[in-house]
Amino acid sequence: MKQIRVITIAINSSSQRKLRFLKLQATRSWKLIQNIHIRWNFIYLMFQRAYQLHDMINTWVEKFLTDAKIQTIQLKKNEWLLVLFIDNMLNSFYELTLIIFRIINVDIHLEFQMFDAFFNHFNVIEMIVRDNACTSQALVLWACELAFNKLAKYYFKTKSKDELIYNLAMILNFTQKLNLYQDWDANENDSHFYYNKYRKEFKNYFHHYYEEKTTTAEVRAQVTSNVDQIMQYDNVIDHLLTML
Repeated sequence: MKQIRVITIAINSSSQRKLRFLKLQATRSWKLIQNIHIRWNFIYLMFQRAYQLHDMINTWVEKFLTDAKIQTIQLKKNEWLLVLFIDNMLNSFYELTLIIFRIINVDIHLEFQMFDAFFNHFNVIEMIVRDNACTSQALVLWACELAFNKLAKYYFKTKSKDELIYNLAMILNFTQKLNLYQDWDANENDSHFYYNKYRKEFKNYFHHYYEEKTTTAEVRAQVTSNVDQIMQYDNVIDHLLTML
């Protein structure tokens, strides 16, 4: 990343150098994007734009820099492949950020799904890297581990007092219900551990807050036998859970 940033600053900091770089592009006039520390997406955008223009960057470095500077910042072919790989690794985060920006309504029901997607994303990357040995394999795996640990840090914050809220939000979302927990159980070879746990949690919450409460004989007498049977707690909750 340091080399990409140095090249970007070198070109963008001078209007003359910037103009020379733009003239190297035959069909477009794209400027290089410099990362901003307080906006993580700019790291992704910087890598993306640099790789899109990597041929022009190589040409600019060779044409306008002295030999000493070329040796310092010029990227080799395998380093450009690493830039592409990191760019692809960050792409999912960038795309999800754009989706969240477009969501107007509350999106708490997506929380577990998003974490699940990201953990799977890093697992896939790790498998690809291990299966395709390269000079930067150890570096990429180290970066994946750091990213995975950072993600886990925030995921485990959902497993505190707010876990019930995330669970209820996801289960009541008609597109998911209990399906995600079944997938977790299947993937971890721990049959119905998550499924039973969160199903029970939902059932207990429903029982505590929505169980029918009849206080007097007069009220009960007003309810017909059919309605009374339908509204019994066990029937209602079991029927509801069969639909999830």
